[in-house]
Amino acid sequence: MANVVVVFGATGTQGGSVLRALLKDKKNFTVRAVTRNAESPKAKALAALGVEVVQASLDDASTLSSAVEGCHGVFGVTNSWEHMNSDREIQQGKDLVDACKAAGVKHLVFSLLENVEDAIGVKCPHFDAKGVIEKYMFESGVPCTSVRYSFYMENIIGMMKPQRQYDGGYQLVIPMGDQPMDMVSSSAAGQAVAAIFRCPTKYLGRAIGLTGDKKTVAEYAKILNKYLSPKKFKATDMPLDQYSRLGFPGADDLAAMFDFYRRGNPDRNLKLTWHLDPGMPSFEEWVKANKDAINESLESQD
Repeated sequence: MANVVVVFGATGTQGGSVLRALLKDKKNFTVRAVTRNAESPKAKALAALGVEVVQASLDDASTLSSAVEGCHGVFGVTNSWEHMNSDREIQQGKDLVDACKAAGVKHLVFSLLENVEDAIGVKCPHFDAKGVIEKYMFESGVPCTSVRYSFYMENIIGMMKPQRQYDGGYQLVIPMGDQPMDMVSSSAAGQAVAAIFRCPTKYLGRAIGLTGDKKTVAEYAKILNKYLSPKKFKATDMPLDQYSRLGFPGADDLAAMFDFYRRGNPDRNLKLTWHLDPGMPSFEEWVKANKDAINESLESQD
């Protein structure tokens, strides 16, 4: 009999990818999607696929028990950038862990991250909150796995797209210097998460670092140049302290993240990721498949 897996954030990028991967394996899984609005177009589209859609909110602990009741597994994810409130995010995560424990969930797979302040002594709210949740989860007694995503490849289209320069070229404003940085396609990583659900005993109690590639920013720029010619891309030479003062909301938070990437030696395991999903795209494969979307994003600056 197929196990019921509850997916939080089912209409978002991470949760949506996990949901799609689980739906492909009908022999082992049936999916229950959690959304704050069961009447939204995205929620209705899931229901049309035969997915059980339930309405619940991480901000309302009273709704979580019924959402996870009777399920085998749960995929959890919180969204730091939606509200930029660490206390709120920590409470959301703890409430979900508590609901899973009360319901007797057999496997909670939670998208979390390291506590950067503990690791290198620098506050990084969107990491640190998830680090607090991770510690709480591992100490709770709930059978669990933490999945730590790398920098999203999709950021190249979204919040950290290359910036147009006066000379007509584009700069990747990612202050990593010569240090390599892991990247993962968040829209593809659901396959690896589904593999973790298939083999829980191998991954219970572990933090799994998901990645699809590890290169310097200059090397990533070279790949963009290869597939998006005649556009020209280059890495930034901006130091971290300058980046932290750029002035947009969360600039100091992201600067701390890059500081951690450079000094904290985050554990992202390419070999294990490929074992979980041999089809996980490299950055070059992702760029080749998403050339049109990248071009559209860049041209929106013109």
